Amino acid sequence: DTVEITPGYRTWWSYIPHVIHTPGYVYAYAFGQLLSLSVYQRSLDAGPQFRAKYESMLAAGGSVSPEALAQMVGCDLTDPAFWDAGLDLVSNAVTDAEKAAAVTVRP
Repeated sequence: DTVEITPGYRTWWSYIPHVIHTPGYVYAYAFGQLLSLSVYQRSLDAGPQFRAKYESMLAAGGSVSPEALAQMVGCDLTDPAFWDAGLDLVSNAVTDAEKAAAVTVRP
């Protein structure tokens, strides 16, 4: 009773059913993006030797838990600093975009 289904929304379930029928599904996107960014930052910090570990992690796929996958590349999902590294990349990207938007183009 607290949600109003508008006419344009009534058929939405038919082309994006996983969003409607899987509560919290959209959070998987945010989790995956932040996980990827945090692992990326770890790769920048670790340098070239990170590649072999990363390839092993990718090869493992879904055969082990996310925690075990992260450990393969030296990341700890329980460490807030790991997640902060990904958030810092987002913050830096926003700052860069704001700076770029503030630049005026002169003829």
